[in-house]
Amino acid sequence: MTAVCIFGGTAEGRELAEYCAQLQIPAIVSVVSEYGARMLPGAEGLDIRQGALDEDGIRALLALERPALVLDATHPYAQVVTAALVRVCRELELPYQRVRREQSHYDEAGQVVVVKDAAAAAAYLHDREGAVLVTTGSKELSLFTALNHDRERIFARVLPDSKVIGMCEAYGIRGSHLIGMQGPFSTELNIAILRQTGARWLVTKESGDSGGFEEKLAAARACGATVVVIGRPPEEKGITLAEARQRLLPFSGRQSQKLSRQLYLIGMGMGGGRQLTVEAVAALKACQAVLGAGRMLEDVREWIAGKETAGIYLEQDILAWLDAHPQYRTVGIVYSGDTGFYSGSRSLLGTLAAGGSGIAGDQVTVLPGISTVSALCARLQTSWEDVCLASIHGRDEDILALLAQHERVFLLLGGAHTLSGLCRRLVDGGYGEAWVRAGERLGYPEEIIRTGTARQLLDVESAALTAVLIENKKEKERDKNEG
Repeated sequence: MTAVCIFGGTAEGRELAEYCAQLQIPAIVSVVSEYGARMLPGAEGLDIRQGALDEDGIRALLALERPALVLDATHPYAQVVTAALVRVCRELELPYQRVRREQSHYDEAGQVVVVKDAAAAAAYLHDREGAVLVTTGSKELSLFTALNHDRERIFARVLPDSKVIGMCEAYGIRGSHLIGMQGPFSTELNIAILRQTGARWLVTKESGDSGGFEEKLAAARACGATVVVIGRPPEEKGITLAEARQRLLPFSGRQSQKLSRQLYLIGMGMGGGRQLTVEAVAALKACQAVLGAGRMLEDVREWIAGKETAGIYLEQDILAWLDAHPQYRTVGIVYSGDTGFYSGSRSLLGTLAAGGSGIAGDQVTVLPGISTVSALCARLQTSWEDVCLASIHGRDEDILALLAQHERVFLLLGGAHTLSGLCRRLVDGGYGEAWVRAGERLGYPEEIIRTGTARQLLDVESAALTAVLIENKKEKERDKNEG
């Protein structure tokens, strides 16, 4: 008897297999193709079975192994296999869970045509001119090569498997019309293929985020191609990938151990990742997974290529992700600016210290970035040792009260608080002659430094990412006169 049997071959199946390997969960992983088997990790405790199974084959496997849990992570369109698994597991009284893939949401108007199946897609294209890029695999390719135009209009992107390539060649798709590649595919690569083939039509299944569906849509929009979408079968019932991981945790051979995980809380500084410290770059390269706002992840993309990423930044989302992904032992969380100055890392640090990440033994390292106040003052060639630090980025501050007490005040702006709005508050409060020096998008190529009195900058519109240094000339002059 084995702990788990995973029916996969999909991205979800591979991820669950890797999860079992990392948590030492004995598992059988059943895939159809040799290529699918090669994509799985070779790890102790993983028993990889390759070959197509009909219902009798599924019954023989499960009756012999009697797994404590069966996870069906087959493709959303593999309805025949899913139906067979449901029947066999019910018959053998084995716990079964369907792992569903989240559906994409898209506008069916304009450049998207939705059809019920591959035959309907081929029928739709029958009398329409133009090259066709088919990305639905090899099994239904014969439907498209039977179009009334010659086969020269069909281009097929399939897995780089010898049997698959041979099948495509048997249908007459070969040479430059046959593209053997393994995904996932970026939008840029899809664009390049569409332009190289000159395809006016892109045929795809609604394969969700893990299947690269959004990237196909974006590429088609960029190239002016129409997407023919084979609609997904009726909405699946089942559990999410994160829920499947939770179901696997009780089978972990490491469950009773204190698992040590290294977390890096990384301040990016300001400006497109160019203000990261050498230490922070080394940590990013060492991480298995990196979390952060989408803009942050984009800024560090050159150091995290090929790693697991999640575009999240709220504390509750980060904690939920850490709980659901204990297989990642080195995780980086990137924050804008400095981790010690109005950073989201402050609250997370407190929660992690209290054991809020769900796994005992976490090691947390904080790596500060070059702070905005340090960078702005460096640009202005002035020190900031006597500067009062404050922020009105998503919060309020009594700026007039600060200026009444300090000659120099540094502020982070953001949200509804703009440079012109700040200058209006200064003018209305009697500080129209206060000297304001503003740095917009510091560290980015389009960085701008603006200098003038609050009155002079009253009508200046600034970027969302702006920091200012205010020098209180009114207070200086009053002190000078009184002296």
